[in-house]
Amino acid sequence: MHRVSPARRGRVDGERALGAALAVAVAACGGRAPQPSWPSWPSWPSWIEQDAPGSQRHEARRAGGEPAEPAAGAGAAGGAGAAAGGTGPAGAGVAAAVVMDPAKVAAHPELIDALDEPAVLATLARAGGGAPAARLALRAARLAYHRGDAAAARALVARGQAAADAAAVRAELAALGAQLAQPPVDPRLVAVLLPLTGRFAAIGAELKLAIQLAPAAGTSWLFLDTKGEPAAAAAAVDAAVARGAIAILGPVGDREAVAAARAASLQGVPIALLAPADGADAAAGVFRTVASPADEGRAAARLAADHGFPTVAVLAPRDDVGQEAADAFAAEARRRQLAVTAQGTYDPTGGNLEPDVKAFLNLVPAKNPRLAAHLARHGRKGWTTFSPDVPFSLLYVPDRHDRAALVAAFLPYFNVELRTTDFPDPARLQRKHGGNLPQVVQLVGGAGWNHPTLPVRGGAAVQGALIVDAFPGALGGDASAAFAAAFQQRGNRTPTAAAAQAHDAAALVARARAEAAAARPPGPAGDPRAAMRAALARARLDDGACGPAAMGPDGELARAPTILEVSGDQLILAP
Repeated sequence: MHRVSPARRGRVDGERALGAALAVAVAACGGRAPQPSWPSWPSWPSWIEQDAPGSQRHEARRAGGEPAEPAAGAGAAGGAGAAAGGTGPAGAGVAAAVVMDPAKVAAHPELIDALDEPAVLATLARAGGGAPAARLALRAARLAYHRGDAAAARALVARGQAAADAAAVRAELAALGAQLAQPPVDPRLVAVLLPLTGRFAAIGAELKLAIQLAPAAGTSWLFLDTKGEPAAAAAAVDAAVARGAIAILGPVGDREAVAAARAASLQGVPIALLAPADGADAAAGVFRTVASPADEGRAAARLAADHGFPTVAVLAPRDDVGQEAADAFAAEARRRQLAVTAQGTYDPTGGNLEPDVKAFLNLVPAKNPRLAAHLARHGRKGWTTFSPDVPFSLLYVPDRHDRAALVAAFLPYFNVELRTTDFPDPARLQRKHGGNLPQVVQLVGGAGWNHPTLPVRGGAAVQGALIVDAFPGALGGDASAAFAAAFQQRGNRTPTAAAAQAHDAAALVARARAEAAAARPPGPAGDPRAAMRAALARARLDDGACGPAAMGPDGELARAPTILEVSGDQLILAP
C-alpha cells in the first residue's frame, strides 16, 4: 500500500476541501440559506422588480440590497417581485441561495469572488459583523452597483466599513464609496419630469403651467425634459439626483413612469407620479397623485351603489383605457353586491358603431327569436317599434365625449328608455311599449364626458346623464374656480382635469416638502429624502382644485370624485 505522510495528507485534504467549496459556489447549489436579518438597514421593499445576476428570475429587493421576505400569505412567489410579475427568491423551480461557513471563507477569501449575489448576501447574513463580513459586503456592493442599484451598494459599503475585517479592504471600500457618493441634497429643490419637447410637448406645457400656478410653499421647481420617452425619463432622474433634488414630481406617460420610478427607487429618491395608472408603494417612496381609468370605473360603481341601482352594465371602447375602466367598474360593482348583467365593447376606430351596439343589446335576429319574429311581421320598420329586453338600470360608458354622444344616440333609436327626467311618466312608457313597463336606464360617463359640447352633440339622449370626474372646473368651490380662472388668464384656455390634478399634486408635494424640512432632526439620522418620503406618505390637501385629497397607506392619492349632470345645454353639479 502506498503511504502518504501526515503533512502531505493534510495538504491534499485542504486542496480537496477548497476545490469542493469553489465548485459548490460556482454551481450555486447547496443548503438553503437562512433568511437574513438586517435590523440596522432600511426595511422598505423596492417597488420595482430587479434582475437577479446570472438568471432569468426577478426578485423583490430591499433598499439595502438583501432579498425581501415574501408578503404574508403570498407563498414562495410573494413580495414586490411577484406583484410585478416575477417569482420570489424561493419560487418554484428556483434553487435556494448558497450559504457558506464564514470561517472557511475567511480562510480562503479567494472563494468570495465566485459567489453570486444571493449567495454572498446569505453568507454575509451568517457572518454578521465578524470576518469576512467586510470582504463579503464589498463583493455584494460591487454586484449591486453593476446592476444599477446605487442605494443598495452604498448601504453595503457602509456595512463593510463597520465590519471587523474592514482594514483588509479599506481602500477598496473607500474607492467604491467615492464612486457611489451623491451630491448633497437641496431640501428646497423638487425636480419635475415632463415631456417639454417631442410629440407630447403640448401636454407638458399645459401641466407645467398648472404646476407653476400651485402654491410652492418655499419649493424650487426644477423642470426636466423626458421627451415622452422612458430612457429620457430615467436620464432625467439621474439629472435630478445630480442636482440634489429632494424629490421628483412626474413623469406623465405610463412607460415613462415605470422607467422613472425604477430609477428613483434604486437611488432612494421619493417620486410622485403624474401617470394615470394604478401602481404605487409608499414604503419604497413611489406615490401616485392622479386618477387612473380604473379609479374612474370604481367611482362609477360606487355611484351606482350609493344611488340604489341594483343592476348595472358597461359598454366600453375596445382599447386599453376602456378595458381598464370597464374591468374595474365590474369588479367594484360585484364587490358591492350589484348584479353586472351586461358587458360589451365597440371599436373606437371604426365609423360604424351600430353592429356593436346591437350585439350589446341582444338585437341580433339570429340570436333573438322574439326580435326575428317581430321583424318578420313589420319589416325594417320593426327596428323602431321593437321593445328590447334591458336587464340593467344603469349603463356606464367610459369614453370621450364625442364617441359617447354617438353611443348614447343609438340607445333611444333602439327603444332603450333613458332616464332624462327624475320622474318618467309610467303610463306613457306602457303605451309606447305595448302595455309593458320598460326598464329605464341611467347613463353614466367619466372624465371624457366633461366637455361643454356634450349636451349639443348628444342631444336628448344625454339629458340627465351623470358624469364622474376629478375636476369640477368653475362649478367647484373657491379653490377650483380660482385655479380655473388663473389658468384661463395665463394659458388662454380652460384647464383639463389632468392639469388640475397636476396642480394639486404640486401643491401636495410642496406642502410635504415644507413639513419634511420642519420635522427633520439634525445629524445623520436626519436623512432629508427619508423625511420627505415619510411626509408624502401622510400628505393631505384640504383645498385643492379637485377637492380634498389624502395619501392612502398604499401610496395612492384618494379623493372623492365630483358628480356632474347634463341639464339642458350645460353641465351642472348633480343635486
